[in-house]
Amino acid sequence: MENKKTGQQLPPTHAGDGGEAMEKTEDNPISDGPKKAQKPQDAGWYVAVVRVNCEKRIAIDIQDVLDNKAIWFEYWVPTKRTFVVDRRTNKRKEKDRVFLSTFIFCHVSRKDLNEIRFRSDVYKMLTMPGSKDIYRIPDAELENYRQFVECACEEVSAYTAPLKKGQKVRIFGGAVIGCEIKYIAGATIEIDRELLQIIED
Repeated sequence: MENKKTGQQLPPTHAGDGGEAMEKTEDNPISDGPKKAQKPQDAGWYVAVVRVNCEKRIAIDIQDVLDNKAIWFEYWVPTKRTFVVDRRTNKRKEKDRVFLSTFIFCHVSRKDLNEIRFRSDVYKMLTMPGSKDIYRIPDAELENYRQFVECACEEVSAYTAPLKKGQKVRIFGGAVIGCEIKYIAGATIEIDRELLQIIED
């Protein structure tokens, strides 16, 4: 009696069955991760108020969440580079410290503000006194403020001045002559009063 050894017949293999690389085709797209969103035309600067000493961590987390949702977003946490003395080594070292505590400047479309304002780690979005609307900082005003903080020739510091909130002033002396600042929730830059000129509405 003749024994015949039969093997199991296997179906023909197809691309991707055995874990091999699959060719990228229109019918078989390969995801490259979250797509980078385009900057919307109505993007503006707003201020999120968060827990003190958590500004950078929260800002990075907001960035990650919105990136995954393909929502365009960028942020600015004002910092100043200072020198501190290490107690263990008694040597000076550079350290970035937050210039305006609890503030995250958010550049985002107004329609996406709820993605930020309703987070559990965001206390509120900044508004102007007497208004319930979230305040949008004009781009030119924000840029002037960044120049003060990041490019100032002289040391600047956050200071709650006894000026009326919303009061506008013009600087007519010093390194930034002609720039205008609108006080936001009392957060200002300390400047010699002799160099300030009140702007009449």
